[in-house]
Amino acid sequence: MTEHANPTETTIAAYDRIAAEYAERWHDTPLDAEIDRFAGYLTPGGLILDVGCGSGRDMAAFAARGFRTVGVDRSAGMLKIAAQKGAGSLVQADARRLPFVAHTFQGVWASASLLHLPKGDLPTALKESNRVLRHGHIYLSLKKGDAETWLGENGQKRFFVYYHPAEVELALERNGFHVLDVHFTPDAGGRDITWINAIGWTRLDTPRVGACTIVFNDAGQVLLTRRADNGLWCVPGGHMDMDETIQRTAIRETKEETGLDVEIERMSGMYSVIYPADIFPEKKSRSVFIVAFRCKILGGELTLNEEVTEFGWFNPHRLPDDMLKHHEIRILDALA
Repeated sequence: MTEHANPTETTIAAYDRIAAEYAERWHDTPLDAEIDRFAGYLTPGGLILDVGCGSGRDMAAFAARGFRTVGVDRSAGMLKIAAQKGAGSLVQADARRLPFVAHTFQGVWASASLLHLPKGDLPTALKESNRVLRHGHIYLSLKKGDAETWLGENGQKRFFVYYHPAEVELALERNGFHVLDVHFTPDAGGRDITWINAIGWTRLDTPRVGACTIVFNDAGQVLLTRRADNGLWCVPGGHMDMDETIQRTAIRETKEETGLDVEIERMSGMYSVIYPADIFPEKKSRSVFIVAFRCKILGGELTLNEEVTEFGWFNPHRLPDDMLKHHEIRILDALA
């Protein structure tokens, strides 16, 4: 990447110069198998964003299948060709800064386009694609390999980045996508290139589900733990794992946080809570659905750990001021 200070700008300028020649060579090269595969994930008639649309070849293919399309490209020369071919809605824009509001598109199609970005910019482009998707799907194709290189003669040099398949999967997962499919295809133009074709699906940002326990001693005092991360008092509890019931979550989390073995007496409440961003170390708000259980102690000993710095038994009607909000009502509900 040392040959040019800004590989992206140099590549765009090259496409501006070779737009007509490039379209003449590639516009009629079909990608029907990949387009049909991707279309199978989408609702008929959905709106697709073609990132790096070039001459509009794939926009026309999706339109022929009944989809609505918008094409974006950095190259004014390529967009001019696409307009001449009747591609439809076209926008000159950067994949890293898409000029669309969130949740606009059902699909993002990025065929042989993001490979012109430096590897460090791929996460930004994927985050932007995720942002403009409405719980939808992304397709991207990248060249298989491990190099960063320039191709073309003087004045027409374009920057290319090659990827290992695991890099592609990891990039999708880290930027908000479930990986649904990764497969390889030979080059449609007969070149000695293997293409990585990947399809991802946006992960739903759903509330966390968890359980907490309200544990009383024989004197009617309630057990609280002081959190190590924010120093606040709270009842024992935590988030549910994939392979357990909510009851098991309550028992496990209590054991992990206190060292006590407990038995559930009854469910005492269900709560939907949004914690503000300043409560927890990651500085992000949390939307949580919690099931509370009143429990009794079967055995074990209170044991401090990396999550808890202090234990305390409190009168449920005289709780400490420095306590997580919403926990008081859980205690009072367990008394009812």
